[in-house]
Amino acid sequence: AIMVLAAGNPTPAVGTFNFGPLAGSQFASTRIRLAGTQDVIAIAKMPDGTFVQASQEVKVTIGGCGG
Repeated sequence: AIMVLAAGNPTPAVGTFNFGPLAGSQFASTRIRLAGTQDVIAIAKMPDGTFVQASQEVKVTIGGCGG
């Protein structure tokens, strides 16, 4: 399973993706509306029961155009 969080949003939980043993691949994709520049965090539960976390700061500009 993979849980995605947007730490700076009013509702941080973006979504959880669950993969069963018959899943052809363990890949997920989503689009997120962010309230501002913030960290997006992914927490993965591995098959052996351990957890792995990764985060990335995402910069948000006014109007959605980079610069």
